[in-house]
Amino acid sequence: MRLNGAPDDEVQRRWPSGGEIARLVVMLAIATLLQTTVAPNIRILGANPDFALIIVVCVGLLKGSEIGAVFGFATGTLVAIALMEPLGLSAFVFVLIGYFAGRYAETADLSAGYAPLVSAFAATLLANVLLATAQFLLERQVPLGFFLGRVLIPSLILNTLLAAPLYLAVRLGLRGGGDLRAARIR
Repeated sequence: MRLNGAPDDEVQRRWPSGGEIARLVVMLAIATLLQTTVAPNIRILGANPDFALIIVVCVGLLKGSEIGAVFGFATGTLVAIALMEPLGLSAFVFVLIGYFAGRYAETADLSAGYAPLVSAFAATLLANVLLATAQFLLERQVPLGFFLGRVLIPSLILNTLLAAPLYLAVRLGLRGGGDLRAARIR
């Protein structure tokens, strides 16, 4: 099939302009600062909010899979450096989260208001399972009941509740103050 006179494999995706890149860098700084300075001091339902994860999901939903994956890698790397964690693990998890959120946005109808909630729930579940699997492989075993009751379920509830307001804030930030009812970019 041809789009604008070019075969499918020759169609290039539109990358962000300079202004959009600047807004993404600001969003990256905000995600890193929220995750490293604010999140450790907030404890609700026995869990800390994962602002960086939710913001990566929101960027993936708004900008697509490629930009979501790149943004996830940058966010995971910066958060790991700031918190002095192993570099590769959080960057890998955030790349997957950003990519799959973007793919969901590219293939699903986002006109319903529950897309950020579903995406944040699925991303939190995937991230926690991947991180727990890595801990298991490193022989830092945590009892399953503790993981489910004290880590996974509170994180799922808290991140899902925070997804809607953070999605609106990220959407407003990435659009540069444009009309929130306007059609989705791309």
